[in-house]
Amino acid sequence: MNQIKIKIKFLFLFIILANINYANASFENLKEKKVSYLDFFLLKTENNLYKRAQVLRTQVIATRVQYSYINTKIEYNKDKKRIDILIYTVMDKKRYSKKKYTQKLRDCNQVRNLIFYGRTGYTFFKQKREPTFSEGIMAEIFKEVFFSNFDFTEDEIEFILKNMFVEVTIFHPINKKELTCSGNVNSYELK
Repeated sequence: MNQIKIKIKFLFLFIILANINYANASFENLKEKKVSYLDFFLLKTENNLYKRAQVLRTQVIATRVQYSYINTKIEYNKDKKRIDILIYTVMDKKRYSKKKYTQKLRDCNQVRNLIFYGRTGYTFFKQKREPTFSEGIMAEIFKEVFFSNFDFTEDEIEFILKNMFVEVTIFHPINKKELTCSGNVNSYELK
């Protein structure tokens, strides 16, 4: 009986040591794998977008369209050689079942502006475009937010900004209608 206990302990110890060696070998294999700088940039940007998209959640006092669901996706489009950013939002069903509202172009722009630039880009009362919120200002904010921890040259940043396309889709859960607007990430207005 005593010898069986000893054999079980040795077997248990052997299994533990084998697993530790396998884990070490697996981590060594992971360290050897190469990730492109573009893939790393896309991953960091997607994580940043996900965090920043939370600003679109339902507000206590509604000052803009209210959303119950926000999803972002970023990918490199090999065919068009550009970065595509897809933003899908669903308007708050509870609010818009009571209140009649149809999506507008400015809603797409506000979604994009709030996620990327932290402001709506429209005046509070009249909902007209802010003339001071230009493409240049948007590019500077974008560089500050999304390129701050990267070692890109100014030419590389400009190239990426010119080849970064955003598509915003707003779904109305009651009317079952979608509004999709798209354009360059720092275009004055999406179309």
